[in-house]
Amino acid sequence: MVRLPLVLAAALAACAAAPPRSAPAGPEADSRAARRGIHYQLEIPAPSQQWVHVTMTVPRPQGLRSEVAMPAWTPGSYLVRDHARHVDGVVAKDLKGRPLPMRRIDKQTWRVDHGIGGFTLSYRVFADEPGVRTSHVDDRHATLNGSSIFMYLVKGTARPITVGLSLPTGWQAHTALERAGTEAASFVAPDYDTLIDSPMELGDAEVRSFDVAGARIELVFSAPAGSNADTARIAADLEKVVKAFARMMSGLPLRRYVFLVVADETGDGGLEHAASTLLRVPRDMFADASGYRRMVNLGAHEFFHLWNVKRLRDVALRPYDYRGEDYTRLLWFHEGFTETMEQQALLRAGIVEGEAYLRELATGWTAYRKKPGRNHAPLGELSFDAWTKAYKPSPSHGNTQISYYEKGYLLGVCLDLELRLRSAAHGQRGSLAGLFRRLMTSHGGSGAGLTQADIVAAAAAEAGEPMHDFFARHVDGTAELPLPELLARVGVRVNAEATTRAHSGLVLAADRSVRNIEPDSPAQAAGLMLGDEVIAVAGRRVRSGDEAQARLAEHRPGERIEVAVFRGGRLELRSITLVADPHRNYRFELAADTTLNPVTLGLRKLWLARD
Repeated sequence: MVRLPLVLAAALAACAAAPPRSAPAGPEADSRAARRGIHYQLEIPAPSQQWVHVTMTVPRPQGLRSEVAMPAWTPGSYLVRDHARHVDGVVAKDLKGRPLPMRRIDKQTWRVDHGIGGFTLSYRVFADEPGVRTSHVDDRHATLNGSSIFMYLVKGTARPITVGLSLPTGWQAHTALERAGTEAASFVAPDYDTLIDSPMELGDAEVRSFDVAGARIELVFSAPAGSNADTARIAADLEKVVKAFARMMSGLPLRRYVFLVVADETGDGGLEHAASTLLRVPRDMFADASGYRRMVNLGAHEFFHLWNVKRLRDVALRPYDYRGEDYTRLLWFHEGFTETMEQQALLRAGIVEGEAYLRELATGWTAYRKKPGRNHAPLGELSFDAWTKAYKPSPSHGNTQISYYEKGYLLGVCLDLELRLRSAAHGQRGSLAGLFRRLMTSHGGSGAGLTQADIVAAAAAEAGEPMHDFFARHVDGTAELPLPELLARVGVRVNAEATTRAHSGLVLAADRSVRNIEPDSPAQAAGLMLGDEVIAVAGRRVRSGDEAQARLAEHRPGERIEVAVFRGGRLELRSITLVADPHRNYRFELAADTTLNPVTLGLRKLWLARD
């Protein structure tokens, strides 16, 4: 295939999480930076074969030998992915093309004996993992995540970077990396962190753009097999959200941002970056309004990471350790509170009305209250365990874990209400958005790492009084979240409705296997086990988990029901004595304005206001 040479030379000064660097002064400084810089040349010679060929050039290494490594993980996704497993054909040469001694010293690191001169390292990466955390190439397009493509010079990640691409005919490169000078595809990256924090979408994509608060916002929509999406509608929704965030956060912290969207058969969410996000969505989900709502929810979440994670980041994640696990106890803040702010932005943008927001909040609270593991461990511990539990779930986790996204979101709603109520008592207007503005003032521009103590201090300043008790109970401790009580104090009626259906305590997968058994439930008392395959209920064959639950629901509390299961290939019969469902379905509704005092009514209006 004919390839068009495209040289990228690449940068993202405006979106780096670190504080801005001073510009080099004059041609001599530019020349020094170029000499100590690192250049990557990328080529995709046969897209259908899915190999990305990379040549890394280090003109001036330090010392007589250097180590070069491939990251073990992708920042923002807390799982060791061992990207080096896709690397093949590593060869080291000096700058005249002569072979150099090299050996692999661990699963992801190579040592090059280059002597006093520079060296090149050539290798290829097999890119066959569609997703927002990995890289994928086919004959229509390529999605490149830097952490799975670019090796780094150990102890040299602060060096400036240039990148060159050779692209198949008709392809274009889309990335948050800013063009340098007047060249159509020339970019510079101030360091390795910025390079791999700027994913690339290569191919033939549709591009739309709009301006908000002095920033150019781009939507790059890539649908290699087609999509039923109206990209103008998506862009209009995203513009509303970006404007809402700009108002909430007193502006935007950059001059350009890119929504990179890949629409394919499945979709798998999004991943945040300092000046962009990579989103992967099902290509045919836009048949009705629900698909566009999913799209704007995802976009809003990742966009707020501009502040929370990219500019406000746990000190434990500064700098990133690309070799392996970087442990943080703040994912309830980084991810959960981002979900809270996401929903606040949809309210402010008018995409969701107040009553609809309360319905969705009640649905989430109902689901949360049904999860036995919601208060088993503190949120900090859930965050710390992300590497081994959140991303590698065990069958036991249903009763011992809760997502830090889910609980963190609800905690964020509670904190927002607490700040509004407590600050009102002092004649102030506190909020969760105000807490983030304070943290941006104290930490966002300095690049200083964030601690839980910093968050507590900002909350206290926003509330006008100490907030240690709230965090001690609900972050360091496992006390139940006080959402119903807080809602009542801002003029929202909370209805907890009992159901008449019987309860077994069984949670079944679609294939009829037992996925979880609630503690102290009839199913546990009957001796059912995780992994049992339910084949009959009360003498009637069932073909799916939903059908089994439907058969159980036909009976009343107090009835004794025989359940037949396969366990390890043998037939087992168990009798379950059903009980009344202990769970409640929640409804959150606005109390009549006439029943509220002026202060409470004012608080509610501000909380649910559309800008």
